[in-house]
Amino acid sequence: MIRVKASLTALALTVASGTAALVFAAPAQAATCYWYSGQFGTSSNCDNKDPDVLGSTCGSDARTVASVVLKRSYDGAATGPTVDLRYSNNCRTVWARIRGAWGVDYDQVGCTVTIHRNSDGQELYKSPSFGSTNATVWTNVLYDAGVTSYAKGHCDTGPGYSYDGRTINW
Repeated sequence: MIRVKASLTALALTVASGTAALVFAAPAQAATCYWYSGQFGTSSNCDNKDPDVLGSTCGSDARTVASVVLKRSYDGAATGPTVDLRYSNNCRTVWARIRGAWGVDYDQVGCTVTIHRNSDGQELYKSPSFGSTNATVWTNVLYDAGVTSYAKGHCDTGPGYSYDGRTINW
């Protein structure tokens, strides 16, 4: 009888240990972004982090939810770079990406892409490096669980015209 009780106790401890390990392992696989306490829609632990740094959990499901080709200022022709609003459902984060952009150089101002969170007006932006052409860059992320955001872009050639556009709210 004592052996049976000891065996059952050992089995219970093994099961409990295994369950505890599973409980502790699960959060590492799940999204870890959240609003700070009492600040719904205004700040998060994931705000202003590179989507690549957040890891494969956040980046593996990233998708483009809206895009816009930037329009030339003087005639409205949609011939500029493309701005994408990117979204990760796993982490509930958004970021902006611009493709086909150019950076500042000696005679032009270059391009900037911005992600904007509507609930608090928070914005993050990014520009291609000096002298780059046909570049793709993206902003850091904003958490947007329960709120909306949009991406926008602006490119300026310096002496002449600019390109502008923004996506829909998501």
